Amino acid sequence: MPFWVVTIVPPIAIATGIPAIFARFFTSRFRLRHPVARNSEVVHTNHHGLPMSVVVLLRFSQPEKQEPVIMSESDRGHPIQAAFIALLMIGGGWYFLKNYEIAGLGDLMVLPKSSTAEPAFLAGSVDGSNGGSMAIDWVGSDDLGAIASARVAANDRSGNLRLDLQSPQYPADSNLKIASWALDGFGPTKLSNSLARQNLAKVIRQFDLVALQQIASIERDLIPRLVDAINHGENRYEYVISEPTGPKDRPEQLAFIFDTSKLRVDRRQTYTIQDPTNRLTYDPLVAWFRAAEPSVNQAWTFSLVNVRIDLANAPAEVALLSEVIESVRNDGRGEDDVVLTGLFQADDAYLVPSIGRESVVASVRGRATDVFGKYQTSNILVDTLMTTESIGRGGVFDYPRQMDLNPVEAESVSGQLPVYAEFSTREGL
Repeated sequence: MPFWVVTIVPPIAIATGIPAIFARFFTSRFRLRHPVARNSEVVHTNHHGLPMSVVVLLRFSQPEKQEPVIMSESDRGHPIQAAFIALLMIGGGWYFLKNYEIAGLGDLMVLPKSSTAEPAFLAGSVDGSNGGSMAIDWVGSDDLGAIASARVAANDRSGNLRLDLQSPQYPADSNLKIASWALDGFGPTKLSNSLARQNLAKVIRQFDLVALQQIASIERDLIPRLVDAINHGENRYEYVISEPTGPKDRPEQLAFIFDTSKLRVDRRQTYTIQDPTNRLTYDPLVAWFRAAEPSVNQAWTFSLVNVRIDLANAPAEVALLSEVIESVRNDGRGEDDVVLTGLFQADDAYLVPSIGRESVVASVRGRATDVFGKYQTSNILVDTLMTTESIGRGGVFDYPRQMDLNPVEAESVSGQLPVYAEFSTREGL
């Protein structure tokens, strides 16, 4: 019965007759006949094309009937020679198992192993028409969500690569929690109250992005100082703030505070909606955000509108919200996802029909948004036909109950409760 012996030797070994020594060694030691030297050679080259090692396959045949063989001392070989050959075989075998694999049964093939057992991630197309070569653009882990992965299985006999194409594997991202909170006259007095300041910071840190209303503009550095208290040395949260808007005797500012590990903002696309005829008492603040966790071409982008309705003109101003949505959607940026947050001074039963679109839903439905449980004045409005990233989960964050505050402590923070809605971080999901 024939069998094979595989060994790997440096190129110089071919010239010095090492395969012949192996053949003689196996013939003499194991009483084999008719060695067939160098049935196959596979040259392994480096990246410069220079030979590094040669795989030599020796085929031996065993006689049908064992015959006694008398060996002379010259046939047995010197012990040092035998030890050298054994050491060379062990080293060659280890190198072979590490770098090569044997494929096929009838037509024996020796194939180089791939440099890594992990899937190769690639971008772009695979062209198998050129002898199995392919162009690979290697990317970092930050872009794994944007590409499909492919695992190189093996070479077939024609030399073409066989690829096991897989669906895109997205890392698990947490949803975005977007909130809106009317601070009920936030000014220097509240900010100087250490307990109120600490509770404000604790509540805002529960969310990734918070739209704030009713910020008194007596001192222009109120929000920067509040953000310093929120960060507590981390530099994690940032803010966007409007110029003072509203009546001259009671101007207010609108602001966004957001977690920079979860969101990015394009400050060049931040603006207030101009209202020359003053149909709205307070000009809405608009900012353009992008989710930070996914890759850029997968991340959800959206326009967030911060609205502050004046209670005295609530019916007339609520009727203008549909125009506000269209104004932002047609501002030239091509962004179709427009989310309205704010102090609307109306409950969802009145608010949603006033928009005039069946696809618009409120995150808070049938529940009060003040600390005393009497009125619903704040909300988040989403057009679910356009903004499919909405998870459909949201509500009121009852921070007095969550933080075990009595009514006096709660009112020192705000008489209004934050409202929130959750969204996917990926566009179209």
